[in-house]
Amino acid sequence: METKEINVPKFVGRHLSQLKVLARLLEHELEAAKGSREVTVDRHLIENILDTLEIFTDDVEAVSGVSRDRAKAEQKPVVARMN
Repeated sequence: METKEINVPKFVGRHLSQLKVLARLLEHELEAAKGSREVTVDRHLIENILDTLEIFTDDVEAVSGVSRDRAKAEQKPVVARMN
């Protein structure tokens, strides 16, 4: 069986289009609320934005070999007890 090497920078570059679409959407929402200090965004839209970001990060983590569990374990603070 042939192993397939993945070029991470190219993979990320191809998947950045998802983030570019999100950036344009958020720019549009800000422009629509021009003149107002508050921006109102539909809950469904926020859920879709979060889904897109999670898909992107999951894909990048899968390709780069980093898992969320391992990343969280590495960032866990160490507590020292002094008696």
